[in-house]
Amino acid sequence: GLMHADPHPGNMIRSPDGQLVILDFGLITEITDDQKFGMVEAIAHLIHRDYDQIGDDFVALGFIPEGTDVKPIVPALSRVFDAALEGGGAKSINFNDLAADLAEITFEYPFRIPSFFALVIRAIGVLEGIALNADKDFAIVDASYPFISKKLLTDSSPRMQRALRYMVYGKSKRFDVDRVIDILNAFENFA
Repeated sequence: GLMHADPHPGNMIRSPDGQLVILDFGLITEITDDQKFGMVEAIAHLIHRDYDQIGDDFVALGFIPEGTDVKPIVPALSRVFDAALEGGGAKSINFNDLAADLAEITFEYPFRIPSFFALVIRAIGVLEGIALNADKDFAIVDASYPFISKKLLTDSSPRMQRALRYMVYGKSKRFDVDRVIDILNAFENFA
């Protein structure tokens, strides 16, 4: 689907009946189903700190060229994501800082930021910045988790069902009742 990559208040307004009105379509990108599924899978692996899988996710998403041995890159990704997750887990990630850290990896490894993802990060950064002005405790991951939960629980595609299974069981393949409760609570909060 199409994604607006510059969602600041000058480009969008709220109509009197509560609808979102987009004024400027200057920075739009297409996100394929494969990219959407890939991002959800990567989030599931990130939540479980399964960095070996993140390496494979990054190949699938186009960050790392196909055929590249990801084993040497995984420790660098682990350091970046461990730092991003420090002090509160995935909900505490600052996506602008994460993007800057990932950009540093591009100097050492065959790693690039795909154009679609640069625009995703831009949009997230804009939205996160607006929200942080209103609420200093805002966490974009918390705000997006209800949507991710809805996708996991209602999308019947095989990839989404595998991602749901992974979210519930993780790499240890043990049922995690707390994770199920988190997913269900987030789904309940979906507006």
